[in-house]
Amino acid sequence: MKNILYFAIMGLFGIIIHLISYFLALKLTTISLVMVGFPISIITIAFYEHGVKTEKLDIFKSLYIIILIFSISLIIFVKFQESILFGTEISFDGLIYIVIFGLSLTFYQVAVNRDSYSKKEVLEINKNRFYKMPRLFIKISLTFLTGIGIMIPSMLIIQIFPIFPALTQEINQFFNQFVDINSILFRWEIIFLIVGATIIPHFLIFWASVKWNPFSLTFSQWNCILTIIEPIGGLFFGILLLNEFFPMEFFVIVLFLLIIAIMLRYVHEKTSKINAYLLLSRNKGSSKKLVIKLLKINGIYGVDSLIGTYDLMINVKTNSISSFHHLVNNNLRNLKGIKEIKILFINKIHKLNIY
Repeated sequence: MKNILYFAIMGLFGIIIHLISYFLALKLTTISLVMVGFPISIITIAFYEHGVKTEKLDIFKSLYIIILIFSISLIIFVKFQESILFGTEISFDGLIYIVIFGLSLTFYQVAVNRDSYSKKEVLEINKNRFYKMPRLFIKISLTFLTGIGIMIPSMLIIQIFPIFPALTQEINQFFNQFVDINSILFRWEIIFLIVGATIIPHFLIFWASVKWNPFSLTFSQWNCILTIIEPIGGLFFGILLLNEFFPMEFFVIVLFLLIIAIMLRYVHEKTSKINAYLLLSRNKGSSKKLVIKLLKINGIYGVDSLIGTYDLMINVKTNSISSFHHLVNNNLRNLKGIKEIKILFINKIHKLNIY
């Protein structure tokens, strides 16, 4: 029952609302403007991770966010320039759908990242690292199918009770045009969107889940890198293939900025992450709130209780070796109740372990 509820929530907010808002935004605005939803999601996730203290918002990452914000600003500037030159209006509803699309994509990525492996799955991953690829594929497929299962009856209910007239009209058009689904799917524009904006990015996500060390990058971190590929593909599609208004000099600048953002994020995440497990022993009579105090320290995102020589094991993740030493020497050693600290390993994880 718990798994069904999980897939239902993921399917509704992560897939169905995501897809509906995406295509409604495409209908009411332009492809290049809808692509803004992807960097909006990336920026939102960055601030979310900073808020829950799973990743520090350092200078390097701040530069990455600034580049994305500047890219979004350029796209919006061009669209407003288009509205002035050609006398077209930017749909307010379309902008709302873009924001909903970005937030639903954020929810999906954060929720997927919170998924955990069972003991049996951890053992299987240690035997076969490619196990994670079909697991992620099955999970996304079940999420999508569950979302579809919710969407169909929801559409019928909205038709019977037309609370939202605009949405009811879209649903009526969907059912009326469903008989021509084959002719719609085999249009070259749809094939490009399916292959270029869906299959290829998701394949890269599946491949990265196998090849990239999960202790160097979390799902949302390296997924944010790959998510930038989708707006690049969308911009190529809208501007070069559909002749959407977008001055070439601005297109080159935005494309350059997005590529630089990918490179910055990738190099930063691959070279500057420090991961360590520390063993702690507590003084007798130390406060039971020590675990809570530990979890409030930026850089600590896991605390486990032990039986034996040491009392606690904490998982530390920092952006540099200097940040790691600062956490150990300034934060932990000055914390009342800690008797001894032992560094178990740093960046020496090759397999998932069960504790």
